[in-house]
Amino acid sequence: MGIIIKQSLQNAAVSYFGIILGFITSILLFPNILETSQFGLTRSLLAIAIICSQVVSLGLPNSIIKFASSLRQKATDVRGIFWAITLPAFGSLLLISLILIWFKEDILSLYSDSVLLRKYFFLIVPLISSIALFSLLNSYIKSNLNTVFASFLQEIAIRVLIIINLLLVYFGLISFDLFMILFVASYAFPYLILLVYAFSKRLVTTKIDISPFDKDTRQVISKYSFYSFFGGFTMVLVGNVDLLMVDIFKGLEQTGIYAVALYVGVVISVPKKSIGKISFPIISSAFHRNDMNEVSTVYRQSSINMILFGLLIYIGVVANIHNLFKLLPDEYATGSIVIIIIGLANLFDMITGCNGQIILSSKYYKFDLLFSIVLMVTAILLNYQLIPKYGLIGAATATASSIFIYNLIKLVFVWIKFRILPFTWKTLWIPILGAFSLGINYLIPVLDFLILDLIIRSILITAIFFFAIWFFDISREAKETLISFVTKFKN
Repeated sequence: MGIIIKQSLQNAAVSYFGIILGFITSILLFPNILETSQFGLTRSLLAIAIICSQVVSLGLPNSIIKFASSLRQKATDVRGIFWAITLPAFGSLLLISLILIWFKEDILSLYSDSVLLRKYFFLIVPLISSIALFSLLNSYIKSNLNTVFASFLQEIAIRVLIIINLLLVYFGLISFDLFMILFVASYAFPYLILLVYAFSKRLVTTKIDISPFDKDTRQVISKYSFYSFFGGFTMVLVGNVDLLMVDIFKGLEQTGIYAVALYVGVVISVPKKSIGKISFPIISSAFHRNDMNEVSTVYRQSSINMILFGLLIYIGVVANIHNLFKLLPDEYATGSIVIIIIGLANLFDMITGCNGQIILSSKYYKFDLLFSIVLMVTAILLNYQLIPKYGLIGAATATASSIFIYNLIKLVFVWIKFRILPFTWKTLWIPILGAFSLGINYLIPVLDFLILDLIIRSILITAIFFFAIWFFDISREAKETLISFVTKFKN
């Protein structure tokens, strides 16, 4: 338990520092150093690589975490099972690489503006390889209860390398051509470091040990990987399809603008990720004990805390949206509506609570794959219909509608199967609190000094939320956390 708590705290610190670095790279540096189309190129290449890396990994990262412990007990040399279990992924990588090379012209013909993408298409395979191989090795190291170093490489090291490369471009020390090569190298370098780390800790060896993989074991792993692959692939595709289709229909310049707005909109969902990680094992344990009262309690608590802190971030973003776009070139201002739409979708995702974790922890876990496929098909069809007509607003509307439909289906499913809902009467107070905070914000005149304006608005909104938490008992967990913080501050 001590290891879990220690690494959880360390991972949380790494994640939040990574968010800060992500803001610096995506909001401050990329848009102000690179041309909009050049920034769009990096987002498009990354989206393609992330989707393809899911295909390459074949669902094996989750299988490694689930089965590594039992495989080690059967292995002749425990250090050799990593290469054995990941062999199919290397075959998949070769196949995907050949497909991309062979059908290069067909792929590029889909894009309305493919000049830059054509020039740097050769970087896609190395980028896919770096992301996929890092994911596989990261999962194996996680299965050895060592998560912090890989998280550091993924969340911090990559972003630091990209920041350095951007600054080199800014000071005229490297060309954009060299930057693109170094951009891909920024993803390859952490994998190489992680591989050296794994060898130094004697977690892997150059040998391949296939002794644990009898017929029954292969079948079990294959079945689990199958569900894991499709579940993971659909979510990754949905997370990137709007960006790809903006590129296809509207070009790289619009992709760059959309990427910035999308990043800000997604930051709002940070509370969902944090609370979801804590809630999942509690819900799983409750199902194991058949304790539906605890499942219902966690369901309601997750909903009210996610929406409370998610809305705090959302109101803070909307109130300071004019300050945000002062930091960016003028052409990025068209992304303001995208931020509002994507943010609202993420708020609905949060108010529906941990419905996905409940389904995955129950005997109905296979339905999660079905719902994910519905989400994927809906997202693709809506983006295909709306982006050509309405551009970036169409992409945001398509993504938001997909998220709404997906969560509504899961909400209804959980109600039908378990007769539990994430809402309480206290939930009604939170939108009122948000509207009141935003209304007070609009009474404040815009100050010429950007930083002062941002600080005043942010402090006021936070103070209103904290006042409501303290005196109106909207969330017991939030109030206890606030009391603990105030007590420590006084001492």
